[in-house]
Amino acid sequence: MTQRKYLPIYQIQDYNAQDQKEHYFYYSSFSAHLQEHLFIRRPHKHNFYIILFITQGSGKHTIDFTEYEVKPYTVFFLVPGQVHSWQLSDNVDGFIIFFTQEFYAKAYPDRKLYSFPFFNTMLHRPILSISPEENALLMPVLQNIAQEHNTSRFMKEVMLSRLLDVLLIELTRICRHTECSTAFKGNEHTLLQNLERLIDLHHKEHLPVRFYADCLHVTTKHLNEICKRSLGKTTIELIQFRTLLEAKRLLVHSDLTSSRIAAELGYTDNAYFFRFFKKHTGLTPEQFRADK
Repeated sequence: MTQRKYLPIYQIQDYNAQDQKEHYFYYSSFSAHLQEHLFIRRPHKHNFYIILFITQGSGKHTIDFTEYEVKPYTVFFLVPGQVHSWQLSDNVDGFIIFFTQEFYAKAYPDRKLYSFPFFNTMLHRPILSISPEENALLMPVLQNIAQEHNTSRFMKEVMLSRLLDVLLIELTRICRHTECSTAFKGNEHTLLQNLERLIDLHHKEHLPVRFYADCLHVTTKHLNEICKRSLGKTTIELIQFRTLLEAKRLLVHSDLTSSRIAAELGYTDNAYFFRFFKKHTGLTPEQFRADK
């Protein structure tokens, strides 16, 4: 059996068509996508953003160890680095879109994709249920994207970026009135979004909470209060959760030894990593791997 040292990280170019290589944008019906790219059924990461609309079929979509039901009128959102896989019925269909921050930034250089609520994994669930009425509202936008994607018309990329923005805005409007949305006070949402970005960048460095507070221009006490009130966890618990998630990803989806994983996560003392992991999961790293 082939050893897999690391999780595969697929790029947009892996989903091919040479004309996509520079565009960083991909659109397909979901059924056609599954037929053309059978390699994606195993757990894997992406280096881009994904929006998946399910219009028919059933199954399970697993995103970072949480299993979600696949059914019509559901939308899934994934950000770069998340691990996912699925088990789907033969009749599953819908629409799937890939894009990068670079593609989006061509038209909106001062805006970040993580400003949209559904691209914040710490703050929001990666699934959105939509009503038939909301689905009818979104379909014309998706059809316009499909039509534009299949042409070679002048300023095609500009039009696609505008249509993508319309889609993201419409989804945000829906999200604000559903289970996808969480109520935050004042500027707390922006603060927590920025904290999530910082944790993603620095969780392997084991920096003190003060580092994050200083970067966000708040006191450690204020940051802890916001995290506890909004998410039910302290800042250090959020950092530890992110480290544990990466450890679980590597334990289950790679063949790296526990000691090598500890090193990957910035631990110079293997015993400390093992104690940390067992304290938060109730299992040793090897027990967790065997259990999955």
